[in-house]
Amino acid sequence: MDRGSHITLMVGVITASVALLGYWVNQYIQRREMKAQLYADALQAIHDYEEMPYVIRHRPGSDEEVRATLAQRLSEVFARLKYHQNRLTMDSSVVGEAYARLFARTRHQGGNHREEAWRTTPVSDDGAMPGAAYYPYDNHQEFEACLLAMRRELSPWGPALRPTTRRRLRRLYLGRPVRREPEWMRVRRQQLLSAEQD
Repeated sequence: MDRGSHITLMVGVITASVALLGYWVNQYIQRREMKAQLYADALQAIHDYEEMPYVIRHRPGSDEEVRATLAQRLSEVFARLKYHQNRLTMDSSVVGEAYARLFARTRHQGGNHREEAWRTTPVSDDGAMPGAAYYPYDNHQEFEACLLAMRRELSPWGPALRPTTRRRLRRLYLGRPVRREPEWMRVRRQQLLSAEQD
């Protein structure tokens, strides 16, 4: 093999390597954008679930049509949550587990909040709208853990980071402080509910 053939071969190898690298980077960017959108939609579904007590609380009336509309909306939120749970688990078991844990923590409190919202009378005037209710969720730790898993999964070496991500999440969950609703918040909620019932 002469020097000219050797150079031609090297140029071909370098050109092919650059083309493959460009293809890989392009595919990574496209996959990352799709994953980021999936993660954003999944977190929006959690937020929509958290908003349901407010939607119920601010319902315009108590007739069958309103109840049916709200039940349909809640059903759609649950369907979206289940869809995202399945998609995230198929994409990455670490992200799927973190999301499932976030939703379980949120759902644990959401049922009580919805029940409390249903017991209130419908809002009849504009003056009752601002500050009429507050439904806190103690899911900040799970939310941060889910974000951590999602961010690490979005990195180019995300699949290789899964074992360390799982360990970091475990440490986060074990260090979770017990957080209770502040006394002033509980008192204010009771005042609002008793004013509603009078």
